Amino acid sequence: MSLLAYDVNAETITLKLQHFLGEDSIPHTALVEPWAQRVEAESKGRISVEIHPAMTLGGKADELVDQVQNGVVDIVWTAAAYTPGRFPRSEVFTLPLVHRGDPAATNLAIMELLQPELKPDYPGLHPLLVHVHQGHAFHMSGGQVASLEQFRGLTLRPPGRGIGSWTIEALGAKTTKKRHPKLPKAMTAGDLDGALMSFNLAQSMGVIEAAKSHTLLGEREFFGTSLFLFLMNDRRYRSLPADLRQVIDNNSGQAFAREMGDVWMNAGNAGISAARTRGNKINVLREAERAKTRILLEGVTGRWLRERQRQRIDGAHLIDSARRAIARHSDE
Repeated sequence: MSLLAYDVNAETITLKLQHFLGEDSIPHTALVEPWAQRVEAESKGRISVEIHPAMTLGGKADELVDQVQNGVVDIVWTAAAYTPGRFPRSEVFTLPLVHRGDPAATNLAIMELLQPELKPDYPGLHPLLVHVHQGHAFHMSGGQVASLEQFRGLTLRPPGRGIGSWTIEALGAKTTKKRHPKLPKAMTAGDLDGALMSFNLAQSMGVIEAAKSHTLLGEREFFGTSLFLFLMNDRRYRSLPADLRQVIDNNSGQAFAREMGDVWMNAGNAGISAARTRGNKINVLREAERAKTRILLEGVTGRWLRERQRQRIDGAHLIDSARRAIARHSDE
């Protein structure tokens, strides 16, 4: 807590916060609203956070990073998948063989590496939190997938472009180019064999009801994860009085990263429980199959490294740093 005195007569500063999800979503109820309430309380009302869910201030989800970077809004929460290629260094944490299935450990590792390894990804931005969910699993509408061979020839929905699509392709399946906004219907109708996404998203979208089985790489081992961004305009952050910047800092550090990791771990586990309650089979690749699959997933890592090399980014260093940081925080 800051030792600076608060000026109770100072004018209230309003921060406009926008995101693309509804008011009943986990990011809104578990991250955005509690964060705003804590900031308002700790600032003794000198900061007011005006929350705009579902893009009610205008624009589209893929414009959120530009909106906060350009100062159209002060703060956003969004998914990095909406702006593929925009955060090339931070993407390292979404690789299948980097994230280890513990979102708290990965969140803490990301926050640790924000300075200086990941900083170039955030020009004009002040990251309040960069986080992940529990991890991606395959949710299958048809037959059981418990071996590498059973992936071949399937058509699966990826979690956005890039690493998720590469993962599906590496396993011998095909990605769909259709958006399939009504994903459960497409799976039930046989238009898709399945999708790669988190259990909590599968539960919220009704995919678990459309699925007959689910496939994990190993016990609590997933096929990568997704990156989410809670960002503030850097100029707006730096324009705040020192004591109010301290309020923002107090609510944006390691404790926040761990808390949100636990939130998404619990949400993922709830999705797994829902699948089991429905009687869906949860398949885990056996040791020999898992070893063969990891070799193919190393190809995804290699593809990512080649892209970073073209951008003159030391991807190998980032992978090593990310793995070491995740290991450290996994032992805490």
